[in-house]
Amino acid sequence: MKKYLFFLFLVSCSAWSDVIPNDPHIYVEGYAEQRVKPEIIVISAYLRHTDKDAFVAKSEVDRRSVELFEVVKKMGIAQEDIRATPLRIAPHNEYKNGEEINLGTRVVRSIDITLRDLSLYNELNQSLVDAGVSETLDAEVKVENPREIKKKVLFEALKNARQKAEQLAELNGKKIKDVYSISEFKTRDESVYDLIPSQEIYGQSSSELAGVSVRFRAPPQQSGLFEIGEMTASATVYVVFTIQ
Repeated sequence: MKKYLFFLFLVSCSAWSDVIPNDPHIYVEGYAEQRVKPEIIVISAYLRHTDKDAFVAKSEVDRRSVELFEVVKKMGIAQEDIRATPLRIAPHNEYKNGEEINLGTRVVRSIDITLRDLSLYNELNQSLVDAGVSETLDAEVKVENPREIKKKVLFEALKNARQKAEQLAELNGKKIKDVYSISEFKTRDESVYDLIPSQEIYGQSSSELAGVSVRFRAPPQQSGLFEIGEMTASATVYVVFTIQ
């Protein structure tokens, strides 16, 4: 056990020396965020039916699948933007008074619809609700090229880090000399052992902001005025500058 702890100590010291110099330096956090308009919405419809007869359950899900495809087709959505999962068929049991009761066979299928014309969201959502083809509708807002957006925001975060370092150095009558290390991970905190880059693009749900790709319940039938909110792309970097 002692050997193991000593090994961890050596590894952590080595990692520390890679990002923190012995020379005079400034360690800063750079942050940037950018408002982004969603470009696509992925609507997920979940079709499920349970019956004592497995054939009946499957037939009902198949029927509703066809109805859903007809609704989407009328909206002019391309076939490649409609993806259906294979049927999941399994016994459906529930517990009542501590006793397991078999209710028959449950058949489930989910269908994802990629909507590229956001102005059609309310109409499509309402059409699916009116058709009664799905008990549950979820929606996820996305952008076409998240990698490029994150790259731009990361660059702005680096600029922010340099500005902070220059200000701190100037306050102490110094100038920054060079970049010693750049990391997306907070190297002076225990979170170094839980390395998760702090870059994300998140949108606004019905009431609050959530992480990366937002999922929210489809609005009720009367919500024709529902509007898709903007998303926010953010990035955080930790930079060590040597000073002279």
